[in-house]
Amino acid sequence: MRRFAFLLAMLFSFPAHGQADAEAQVSPDTVMAQVAEASPLFQRARRTVAKAIDKLEDADGRRLTRAALLLQGDCVRHRIGLDRNAQRQIVATLAERGWLDSKYSTEAGREEARRLLFPPLVGEDGACPHLTTPELAAAGGNSGSHHSWPGGLAEHIATNLASGMALVRAYRSEGAEVDGDSVAGAILWHDWAKALVLRWQADGDTALELRVAGTGAHHILGLAEAMKRGLPARWIAAQACAHAAPDGEDATRVANWIEAAAVIAGEEPARFPVSTTPECLISHMSDQNWVFGDVAVATVEARLVELAPQAGFDPLDKTRYRFCYRNAALAQVGGDALFTLTQSNADSLGSMPHGNSNHRFWSMNPRVADVVRTLAFCRRK
Repeated sequence: MRRFAFLLAMLFSFPAHGQADAEAQVSPDTVMAQVAEASPLFQRARRTVAKAIDKLEDADGRRLTRAALLLQGDCVRHRIGLDRNAQRQIVATLAERGWLDSKYSTEAGREEARRLLFPPLVGEDGACPHLTTPELAAAGGNSGSHHSWPGGLAEHIATNLASGMALVRAYRSEGAEVDGDSVAGAILWHDWAKALVLRWQADGDTALELRVAGTGAHHILGLAEAMKRGLPARWIAAQACAHAAPDGEDATRVANWIEAAAVIAGEEPARFPVSTTPECLISHMSDQNWVFGDVAVATVEARLVELAPQAGFDPLDKTRYRFCYRNAALAQVGGDALFTLTQSNADSLGSMPHGNSNHRFWSMNPRVADVVRTLAFCRRK
């Protein structure tokens, strides 16, 4: 436990002098992207994702996936030519089919649902609507859940890839025939839309995520984008299984997700049949790291609240606390690593084994401090 406290103290030991001379008036997404870029964990996860993309066997799928995840400013295909009236019609269709919560049944409610499902993009009225920040620098989970920090999306995808491909190898070793390309493609694309819907807000938290057909909108939008880009149908079928396998009562849920995505993409759902294939089942199993991650973040968040005053941050000042302390600490060290530190009874950092990958955050601490100091309210009061 003392290792945990000392680590955080080192990370946020801001000097009293030498502060940035000027303030950059930038969006929360931009600031948090800079925090992500300063993290060795993010850098490593992004390399893992890039290597997985390079190994994809489908040439068109590989090209499209590389652009979507690694090319900043890549066009969001399902938003091209989709004006507000078309967005409202989609929301109305989703509501009529019972796929939106009843609180969105009023005119004002549907407009709120539209804003959540179709958040603002740069150039959204032109030929190439796109994000302003790198896709993988986004949060990987909703507020308070797994990977809910800058760059968490890259780490979440990297973890899912490790799990999914290990399962592919395991079942192949037992004689099963498994299409590893479809599993990898499904994992790489499943959480693509988190960069759209889990945008950083002015208070340092992520945006509220709309639920569509009983699941997070990122799942539906990711399927819609995959359909619109013409990704292999076998990839999309496996991708649809990430939140549930189409078995028993869940078969209807998965079918609804495909139909909801097809409504958004303007595609025919029958083109994307889903069944309980090995690829579908492994896609679902690979997306379960939230079981570990949610517990880790909940545990760490409680400890961060206790330690924040020692670093000059008041947890009740939620904007400053989240931007300058919580998000930066989790991005730099990782929720999983901090969780294991809270479980440790070691008395000193010296007991950390040599070669442990977590040691790398030490040399990067000044970079994170420099980034968060670009905001005036992050400076020690």
